[in-house]
Amino acid sequence: MKINKQKVKQYLPITFMGICIVGFLIFLAFNEDFSIADFLELTRGHPVITSVAVIVAFIIKGFVIFVPYAVIAISTMALLDFPAALFTVIVGTIVNLSVPYWTGRLTKDDWIQKILDRIPKARPYYEMTDNLFLLSFTLRAMNLSNECLGLLFGSAGLKYIPYMIANMIAIMPSAISYIILGKDMNLIESMRSPIFWAAIVVDCIMVAVMTLYFKRKKKKMELEKAKK
Repeated sequence: MKINKQKVKQYLPITFMGICIVGFLIFLAFNEDFSIADFLELTRGHPVITSVAVIVAFIIKGFVIFVPYAVIAISTMALLDFPAALFTVIVGTIVNLSVPYWTGRLTKDDWIQKILDRIPKARPYYEMTDNLFLLSFTLRAMNLSNECLGLLFGSAGLKYIPYMIANMIAIMPSAISYIILGKDMNLIESMRSPIFWAAIVVDCIMVAVMTLYFKRKKKKMELEKAKK
């Protein structure tokens, strides 16, 4: 039996992702009390090990959609000082965004329709523009799944650097607010931080501006269609 090396190479990334998801679910089934926060807590007092563990957690998240981004970011600040936590979360986020992107890019499968069926909220935006950079920024600002969006834009052919820039700009306000929240693990204390509020305001402005932009674009398209 002749093995098609091209097909093996094509489906290897998504197969590995599937194995990781199944393995993670089996692990959870036998370790019901496990949490990412507990895993990271084991590294307390060892900053370098903590940073490595956080990045590993972000890698796991890249393969397993069930791991909450917020939990990792909040736990990081609970274990590190702000500069170290911010640097670690930035590196971890880049890794997390890269895993599903390259999975979608290398498998060359039609992830576009599959992802749009999974997150129908994204479909109207996808159908309104050919500007994948703007679309990637908008959907990420709306806090849709990193993993689903990575598969979507990797499959759609958005280049890696524009994809990463759009996603990092869109995700960092939320990431910073999570980091601040993790400092005292207390929402009231976090609300006293101007950085926390600045991050929240920037996040809200981005979502509001892009929502307004696409609403106006939709209205314009409907008017042009009516004239035909």
